[in-house]
Order: sequence, then C-alpha cells, then structure tokens
Amino acid sequence: MEHSTQQTAHKTPYQIEHAKAFAQFLWRQKVILAVAFVGYVCAYLVRNNFKLMSKSMIDVYGWNKLNVATLLTCFAVTYGIGKFVMGALADRVSLRKLFGGALAMSALLCILMGFTHNFWVIAIILIAVGLIQGALAPSSQAMIAQYFPNTTRGAAVAGWNVSQNVGSALLPLIIAGLAVVAPGNLALGFILPGVFVLVIAIFIWKFGGDNPQSEGFGTLREMYGEQGEPNVEGADSVSTMPYWELIRKYVFLNPGILLVGFINAALYFVRFGIEDWMPIYLSSQHFSEQQALTAVSMLEWVAIPGTLLFAWLAVKFANRMTVIGASGLFVMAALVFYYESLSNTGNASYIQLLVVSGLLGTLIYGPQLIVNILTLNFVPLKVSGTALGFVGLMAYIIGNLGANWIMPILADTLSWTMSYLVVALLSALSGIGYLVLSRKEKRTVTID
Repeated sequence: MEHSTQQTAHKTPYQIEHAKAFAQFLWRQKVILAVAFVGYVCAYLVRNNFKLMSKSMIDVYGWNKLNVATLLTCFAVTYGIGKFVMGALADRVSLRKLFGGALAMSALLCILMGFTHNFWVIAIILIAVGLIQGALAPSSQAMIAQYFPNTTRGAAVAGWNVSQNVGSALLPLIIAGLAVVAPGNLALGFILPGVFVLVIAIFIWKFGGDNPQSEGFGTLREMYGEQGEPNVEGADSVSTMPYWELIRKYVFLNPGILLVGFINAALYFVRFGIEDWMPIYLSSQHFSEQQALTAVSMLEWVAIPGTLLFAWLAVKFANRMTVIGASGLFVMAALVFYYESLSNTGNASYIQLLVVSGLLGTLIYGPQLIVNILTLNFVPLKVSGTALGFVGLMAYIIGNLGANWIMPILADTLSWTMSYLVVALLSALSGIGYLVLSRKEKRTVTID
C-alpha cells in the first residue's frame, strides 16, 4: 500500500486523471522510437551506395579517382547544407510526412542511379540525394524530442544513434552478397536496397508522428510537469515570438548551441579523420588490405554496444552527459597516439589493432551522440529541427571537409604523426568544450 502511495505521489495530475490516455501515449513513445530508428537505418541503405561501389565503378566505367572525389564532394557539401535547410523545414511542416517522404525520395533516387553510368547524371542525383537526405536526421530526432521528456530524451536519442552504425554495417554486407550472387551487376547494389527502403518508407509515413497534442494527448509539460521540456531561458515567450526571431535568438545567437556546433565539427573531423583514412594509413604501417578492412568493420560493430553503453549512462545520468562525454574524449586523445604508433609486426600487433579499433569506435560514436542530446536540451521544441540542422551543417562543412583535406596534406607534407596529432588535439578540445557546457546542462535538464 505504501509503495502504491509513493508511486502516485510521483505522478503528475495528468497521469492520474488521464491514466488510460497516458498508457496509450507510453505505447506511442515506443512506436515513435522504432519508426525513427528503423527509418534512419534505411537512410544509410540508400545513402552510401555510391561510396561503397566507387572502386568497382572506376574499374567498370573507366573513371579515375578525381571523378570519384568530385562526386563524393557533391554529396558531402549538399548534405551539410541540406541538414540545415531541411532541419528548418522540419520545424514548419509535418515531421511524419517529411521523414517518410524524404526517405521515399531517397530510395527513388537510389534506384534511378542504378540505371545510369553517366558522370553528370550521377552528379546531379548525388546533389539531390544530399539535399533530401539532409531531412532525415533532423526530422527523426525532432520526432523523438517531441515525444520524450527530459528524463528519457537522452536515452532515446542515444538508442536512435545506434541506427547509423547498424545501417553502416548492413549496407556493405548487402552489396557484398549481391556481388557474389550477381558479379559485375553494379545496378543491383542501387536498385534492390532502393526498392526495400521504398516499401519501408510507406510504413514510416503511416506510423510516424508530429507531436503528442496532434494525436489528442497533452503536451509534454502537461503530462510530465517541469520534467517534460527543457528549461530554456525565456521559453515562456516562445509561443508569441515570430519564427525567425526564435531561430535568431535560440540558434544563431545561442552560445550553448554555437559551442555544441564547434564541438560537433571537431568530432566529425576526429570521426572521418580516423574512419576514412584508416585503410590508407594502415597500409603505410604494413597491414594488409584485408586486415585494414577488418579493422574498419571492427570499429563499426563494436561501436554498437559501445553506443548502447552511453545510452545506459544517459538513463542513469540524464543531466551529466557532458562530463561523461568529456571523460571519453580525453581517453580518445590518448588512444589516438597509441593507434598511430602501431605497425604490423605479427599477430600480436594485429590483435592490438582490432582491440584499439573497437575502442575507437566506442569513443567516436559515444561522445558524438551527446551532441544530439545537448542540442535538443538547449533549445525550445519549436526550433529543435533548425538547431539540429545548424549543428549538422557545421559538422559536415567544417569537420568532414576538413578531415578530407587536412589529413592527407599534413601526411604528405609532414607525416601521419602530425595528422593524428591534430585528431588527438581536437578530441581533447572537444572534451574541454563539454566541461564548459556542464553547468548549462544541469540548468536546462530538470530531473528528480
């Protein structure tokens, strides 16, 4: 009886007076998370097809590396821009329709790419893919933000974050399997994933959501009290402010969001500086191509349980994620130096490489998911999509492109040691940035 009384004491008036509706809402939360997760896994199945098949396209179509680099740059630049533009759009339209519609269009473009090998046609398709795919991360995360309160929002975003590892790991397996079944048929690597994702997009459109009140539930603040939404300074006037004033105040001139954006840019440099250059760097350290590819695979797969560990920590310490992220990044900085010192001297060094690769995967994706959590916690829900897009834009335009150019320039003119010194330095600076944000995190995320 006493336990029942304590449980009731922790419930809000809405949860007591609308117990049946609240139970239905809790089920909808699970559906929303599943939609966001599965949808974003599918986003990866129709995003990196060209990147993974570029070597085969060089062989079959007679292209050169410059052709491939140009096409990859087309995607990277427009994807970064698309994240911001589509993120802003996510705050103004139906999240369900934007997420499902963008996924369907991405699938159709992927299918279309399977029917051409014309360089300029593929360039136009990749530009379109970049812009449209830019809608998927902001809309899926904004959907989670609309349905999850302070106490579970971080854990939900952390769980969603695993979807990119699952998608990244699945697509190479699918393409490799198709290469065995139909060797030389490059079109299948675009068409079959595209058809599959197109079907899934229909379910995303049907079962996604916009916000609780659009389905007849209360707002998060009504259902959960102060724990429902981030306690953003001046949030009481949000409903009366013009949209452009909202994004100016809470995104462009928000010191917390600006710092999160720079941290994200640094973390993307760290991520792509390690992931994208791992095969080339390891070959210079006398590891075989197969060993290097296995190390990349190990990084992606171990990142999944590693990210789930950070998801668990997000449940346990909902307003302490900055400190956890900083700790991981300081360890990462030291681990980068160890990784850079490895060279192939036999089985022992290869085992060390696999262990280090797995740890790197955990420490890349774990602290990076905290960026998404902080972004959603530092802004009103009305501009969550714009904030996510803005932070994503900084990541790709500064971090991704920076890693693409600075890493090889330093390696060629100085040494790989200097390249990875920059990676380690950015990791440590990101950790310091998280610590600077720790007080703001405690103020905005109210928990019992």
